[in-house]
Amino acid sequence: MCARMEGRAAAVPRAPCGPWLCLLVALALDVVRVDCEQEPLDPVYLPAALELLDAPEHFRAQQVGRYPPANSSLGSRSETFLLLQPWPRAQPLLRASYPPFATQQVVPPRVTEPHQRPVPWDVRAVSVEAAVTPADPHARVLFHLKGQDWPPGPSSLPCARLHATHPAGTAHRACRFQPSLGACVVELELPSHWFAQDSPTRAELAYTLEPAAKGPGGCGPGGEEDPREQALPVGSVELRPADPPQYQEVPLDEAVTLRVPDVPVRPGQLFSATLLLRHNFTASVLTLRIKVKKGLHVTAARPAQPTLWTAKLDRFKGSKHHTTLITCHRAGPAGPDPSPPELSEFLWVDFLVDNGTSGGVAVTRPVTWQLEYPGQAPEAEKDKMVWEILVSERDIRALVPLAKAEELVNTAPLTGVPRRVPVRLVTVDSGGALVEVTEHVGCESANAQVLQVAEACDAVFVSGKESRGARGVRVDFWWRQLRASLRLTVWAPLLPLRIELTDTTLEQVRGWRVPGPAEGAQEPQAVAAGEEAEPRARGCRLQYQRAGVRFLVPFAAHPLDGGHRLTHLLGPDWLLDVSHLVVPHARVQDPRVASLEDGRVLVGREPGVTSIEVRSPLSDSILGEQALAVTDDKVSVLELRVQPVTGISLALSRGTAHPGEVTATCWAQPALPAPKQEVALSLWLSFSDHTLAPAELYDRRDLGLSVSAEEPSAVLPVEERGAQLRVVVSGAGPEGLPLHVSLHPPEPCRRGRHRVPLASGTSWLGLPPAPTPAPAVPSSRAQGSPATETSLGGEGQVAGGVGGSGGVRGKFARAEEEAGKEEEAEAREEDGEEEEMVPAPRRVTDLQLGMYALLGIFCLAILIFLVNGVVFVLRYQRKEPPDSATDPASPQPHNWVWLGTDQEELSRQLDRQSPGPLKGERGCPCESGGGEAPTLAQAPAGGTTSSSSTLARKEAGGRRKRVEFVTFAPAPSDQPPEEPVGAPAVQSILVAGEEDIRWVCEDMGLKDPEELRSYMERIRGSS
Repeated sequence: MCARMEGRAAAVPRAPCGPWLCLLVALALDVVRVDCEQEPLDPVYLPAALELLDAPEHFRAQQVGRYPPANSSLGSRSETFLLLQPWPRAQPLLRASYPPFATQQVVPPRVTEPHQRPVPWDVRAVSVEAAVTPADPHARVLFHLKGQDWPPGPSSLPCARLHATHPAGTAHRACRFQPSLGACVVELELPSHWFAQDSPTRAELAYTLEPAAKGPGGCGPGGEEDPREQALPVGSVELRPADPPQYQEVPLDEAVTLRVPDVPVRPGQLFSATLLLRHNFTASVLTLRIKVKKGLHVTAARPAQPTLWTAKLDRFKGSKHHTTLITCHRAGPAGPDPSPPELSEFLWVDFLVDNGTSGGVAVTRPVTWQLEYPGQAPEAEKDKMVWEILVSERDIRALVPLAKAEELVNTAPLTGVPRRVPVRLVTVDSGGALVEVTEHVGCESANAQVLQVAEACDAVFVSGKESRGARGVRVDFWWRQLRASLRLTVWAPLLPLRIELTDTTLEQVRGWRVPGPAEGAQEPQAVAAGEEAEPRARGCRLQYQRAGVRFLVPFAAHPLDGGHRLTHLLGPDWLLDVSHLVVPHARVQDPRVASLEDGRVLVGREPGVTSIEVRSPLSDSILGEQALAVTDDKVSVLELRVQPVTGISLALSRGTAHPGEVTATCWAQPALPAPKQEVALSLWLSFSDHTLAPAELYDRRDLGLSVSAEEPSAVLPVEERGAQLRVVVSGAGPEGLPLHVSLHPPEPCRRGRHRVPLASGTSWLGLPPAPTPAPAVPSSRAQGSPATETSLGGEGQVAGGVGGSGGVRGKFARAEEEAGKEEEAEAREEDGEEEEMVPAPRRVTDLQLGMYALLGIFCLAILIFLVNGVVFVLRYQRKEPPDSATDPASPQPHNWVWLGTDQEELSRQLDRQSPGPLKGERGCPCESGGGEAPTLAQAPAGGTTSSSSTLARKEAGGRRKRVEFVTFAPAPSDQPPEEPVGAPAVQSILVAGEEDIRWVCEDMGLKDPEELRSYMERIRGSS
């Protein structure tokens, strides 16, 4: 690219301008040269197909302005994939193929923190308890497999082993994942000596994954080695000396408060509720009415201070409810207390739950409280408070939502299809059992502009109407008295889309015509200068360049606090390829100019300007747009870049920017030619406008390709089964074998000079020989080495032939001498036809256009300045002052003007004038005020003479004004010197020629012959 730019810079025309302008142009060219030194290499790669198998959701990723990547070449290709959803069922495969060769590899496991070690499963670990006590010294951790569904049966699911590390020792226990939920719970009992008597301590939790084993529980016993090098962290748990009670306080009125336990109760369990009184309570009697359903009984009412209060309990049974009336009386005055508490315990009420009332399912038992005492506020006498007790045969410890993925890529604005992540709610029992709950479940999203939750609380989703993304957006779930939260990351697309074209200007390819009717406008009748008009093949049309198309967009998450600093998926310079999502909604605005084939290839049709646009399926707005042009400028195919492929190799590596980042690199295997070896040829077309395009962009039927080799019978054709060019190499030795490939128009369109190859290229199978001095080339064509040429026509037919000493000339290893002889041979074969493959004019860049325009403006300004200077000099050189001005005593000349009103006045003035001098003499009757006759004098030599002009025109109505001008000018040197200085010289109309008089009369309106004759006689009589 740099050499091409410098070549263009050298072609800038040198205009005659000042040195400062030349210096400016030189500096601009230096800047262009420096920029060119930093440009990347040609964007070529091996067009092998890379695809992921058994991956539920993935994207191709590329860095901004780096496609193909820097490590790609004519024989290799590198591409990055992003796998979003994990794959617990099977490892995905990445397949690389370039027919007929293909290979595949298993994608390596994900890399997880903190040790950057790959793991085969994607597991989410949730610690159920934040703290444990000696009363229940169990640390419970739920493990959940994220990702797609897995086949039924526990044979393929692993075990999770929990490791607890404390300064006093270590402990571990394992669980087997359940196939129904893909989850399990480890309940690890912590040793009693880990609990300190005075202060809390902490234990670190971590886990490892191991294959399932035969035996009880399906997991092995586990080793005693230190797991810290391989374990993945879970968190920490606090070890407390005692368990603080869990309760909630509910005010019954302004003076009495109810304290109830805030944990589920089991059937047959006895529990208590406590009433608290404020220190300013003065009533002596208090009545408490409690109403409960069957299955729940009030067993006793115990005063907290028996010396101050007494309690009486009365029960009343009903068909559905039981009512208990508790009457409390003050027994004596309270003792002196200088600082009484705000609330003090007053009464304990004991409850008992019947056995078998819940049937194994958690149910709620409502308890209604009503309070009455003297001095109570009237509006509070009828108030009732309902308290619900959760009764369950299971000791439920926590409610945990399970989601298949913790991040979601919001592609709904691009496709119009909502994206969902299924969610399951499970409860964790004290024994480690998991039970899914589906009824009486509530949920809510903390930010509906980022993520929404389904009404059934079984999924979270995005519909395409969300305005942003976020990291750690919260969704709340609740069931009975248990609550839980789920946090997810939502990546939103940053519009507009980026539509990348390998070439935004598609031009005609010189000499390349393909079968098919002419599209769009009529083909031009005139051909370029220097080309001969020739009969074209019927049914052939012009071939325009083609371009590859990719639709890219960055994804980002906004901060939850409403800030503007974004977090990008993979990084700020990474884009995701969403071509497979938006192709159904992409179109060319003017299909007559260009068309989009398979959503990946842009085909030029006719000259014009148009654009590719992608419209939203939700609002029909434009998501992205890219302008392009198709011109009738002609470009040439300069050369073919050929890469032989005898096999495919593949290498995979994991990235560090994201756990699902995978980079695949494939390359063509360099193999020495062997007998009966099939070879695929990768072709790139290099155009004269400095663009490159793989042959896969063009229709295989439009490519007429021929392959030649030096050795006879070395190349055999292969039946075409795809778009790639393939041959069979046979009979080659261990040394390198050159293959020469030529590009022709398809066979139906080869007429006249179209039989000349459009371009050609050479490639070697194996190592090329070391450069040696070229031997003498025989002058006779028949003495050349025999060759074989395999031709693959554009219509899908394969033809091959073997040439002997007088057969087809071998085309291989273009040495300079052979290239010259080949051009002469082609010229003779074409019978003197004009060569069509002439280099097309190079494209002018925007920088060069600006430089040319600036240079032209400078040159034009200089030219205008020079012309103005010449005109100024010439004008003031011709203007000389009169000679009389040098004599101060000479009288100053004057200009005399007389205005007449009619023809009679003109005649009267003519009659009053004295006879003037003869024709040819310089004299003039001049009037000087008052109508007196002027004095005529002879002008002396060196004096001034004057010339006069009289013009009279007839106005409308027969009245015309007559104007007579008298001007003075320096008299020539040959005048008589005795005339007075400054005398005017007037040439009157009376002594003018007859032709002049006729012209004046016609101008006065005297067109009638009689009037003209009378007027002429009057003038002669007056003179």
